[in-house]
Amino acid sequence: MHMLIMPVANGILPRPQGGKMSGMFILEHGGQLLKDVGVDREILICPWVVNEQELYPVGVIVRIVDIWDQRIVDDSGNEISVLMATLEGRGHARWYTTGMTANYIYSTDVETLNLMKMRKEYPAISGAGWLASGGYTEFRDKTDLPVTIYGQDLETGQEVSITANLGGLVEPEQAHTIEHSIIRALNTCCLCTPRTLIEAMMLETDELKKSVETSIKYTLPEALGVTASGACGNPMTNLAQLYLTQELAGNLEAGRSLYESLDKARRTTMSQLTEDVGLTMHQGLRVLQGLKKGMAHDDTLLKKDIYKKVISRFPFDPWG
Repeated sequence: MHMLIMPVANGILPRPQGGKMSGMFILEHGGQLLKDVGVDREILICPWVVNEQELYPVGVIVRIVDIWDQRIVDDSGNEISVLMATLEGRGHARWYTTGMTANYIYSTDVETLNLMKMRKEYPAISGAGWLASGGYTEFRDKTDLPVTIYGQDLETGQEVSITANLGGLVEPEQAHTIEHSIIRALNTCCLCTPRTLIEAMMLETDELKKSVETSIKYTLPEALGVTASGACGNPMTNLAQLYLTQELAGNLEAGRSLYESLDKARRTTMSQLTEDVGLTMHQGLRVLQGLKKGMAHDDTLLKKDIYKKVISRFPFDPWG
C-alpha cells in the first residue's frame, strides 16, 4: 500500500480503533502535509525517535476528519497562524522502506497490522490513544509483584491503566526497572515490544546511574532518580526528599539565608543518605549500590523470552 508518512515527536497517536484526536499543527511541521492530503484522506503517522534521529517503523493509519485555520498568540506576543486538525485512527500499520517526494516521507509498502492477533508470536503493548504518565510496583513478595502503568485517555481525558503480576517471572528490582522502561518505550515509540523494552531499560538504568553519580559528585540530592521518563519513586529518593525538606526548613528557622540553608541541607542530606544506604566511597561501585540497594533497580539484561512473557502478562491496551 502506498501512503504518505507524518512523523510525530511527542509519542502521541490516536487510538487505532476509531479513536479521534484534535490538535494543533505548525505548517512547517506536519500542518502543510495535512492540508495537501486533504479531508477524508488517509496518512500514516509514526513516532520520531529523537535519541536515534529516525522514524519508528510502526504507527497508526489515520483519516483526516477535519482541518481548519486558527490564529494564536505565541510566547513573544506575536500572532501566528496554525492549522487545527481532527484525526481518526484506522488501525496499526508498518512501513518497510521509505522515500522522499516534495519534502514528504512516503512508503510504497505499508502493511496493516492486527497486533492483538499477533500477540502470541509478537507480544506488544500499545501506547496509541493514551499517554503513559507514571507507574508503581508493589513489592509484596517474589511470587506476588503487581506492576501498574497509568496515564490519560487522549480522547476523554479520563485516567486509564494497565496492570500485570510479574511474580515468579522476574525479581522485585527487575520488575521496578521494567515498570519505568515500559513507560519510556510507550512514550518514545508508542509501542512496547521486547526490542523497545530492552532498549528502554538500557537507557533508563544508564540515566538512573548517572543521577546517582551526579547527586554524589555535586551534592545534589534532588537529582536522584530523575530521568527522561520522569522521577523515580524509591526508598533512596524518598528519603532524599524528606531529609532535604526537613533540613532546609530547620536551617531557615535558625535564621540562615536561603542559599546557606539550601547548601547546608544538601550536604547534610547526602551525608545521611550515603550512611543509611551504606554506599562505598569507591566511585564505580557506589553507583551500582545506589541503583540496586538505594533505588531498588536491577540493570541485568534477561533473555528475550522473559521479556516476551512480561509483555504478554499485560493487556494490549487500557481498554482491553
